[in-house]
Amino acid sequence: MMKKRMMVAGCCALMPWSAHTVAAQESESAPQDEQAQAPVAPPVRIDVALGTIEFDGIVPIDVNDPDAPRVYLELVVCGRDSKEHESLVVSDAKASEIHAALLAMGLEPGSPATFEADDSEAGWKSNPPAGPSVDIEFQWLDAEGTERTAHPSQWIRGLNGEPFERGPWVFAGSRFVQRQGQERYDADFSGTIVGLVTFGTEVLAWPTVMHNQAGFEEPEWIANNDAVPARGTHVTVRLTVQHEPDSGE
Repeated sequence: MMKKRMMVAGCCALMPWSAHTVAAQESESAPQDEQAQAPVAPPVRIDVALGTIEFDGIVPIDVNDPDAPRVYLELVVCGRDSKEHESLVVSDAKASEIHAALLAMGLEPGSPATFEADDSEAGWKSNPPAGPSVDIEFQWLDAEGTERTAHPSQWIRGLNGEPFERGPWVFAGSRFVQRQGQERYDADFSGTIVGLVTFGTEVLAWPTVMHNQAGFEEPEWIANNDAVPARGTHVTVRLTVQHEPDSGE
């Protein structure tokens, strides 16, 4: 209940989009084709029937740069003017708008990961992120104009070519912090829309904790140069809600 109160008090920027979208879903007077792609905010679209959310972005990294053949990754999707040099996609959609869209689809955020210092050999321990599962896909047109679709795992590989696990992210929901005397949605400032390594501020977090400081844990995931499209390629990011099966109780 405390978390719910905090979100209502601190998430006033989210609520108008959420309310607008829910109203669009419940309206019986609007034509069906208008309801199918209800806008949450200009860059974010939801499809109620399919249980999907879409927003646009571009590939910000150059995997064909001979002077930088390895692109170490920290995020799957980042916000503008944040971590473009370490992300697969950058988007102008705000993290809080995407959070609002997930709320409008009926999801409740879990919690982001946290780190704590301890006396272990590593010097730290973590509490993993939690939340409902959300699958992610990238859609784009290749050089021949053919529509392509890929899971983010196909754009990621290990330093020695290891494949990245294909799996859903979790709606951790970032957090609210005090900035200039006001409560703000942290991911709007950090740009952590879809995480890979763990910052504790992600809207959508990878469920396995990976420390964001190389001094604690060596980076191990890089861009798959054979799969990532050219820098500047326009990409549609599609989130698919994975509702838990009904237990029948």
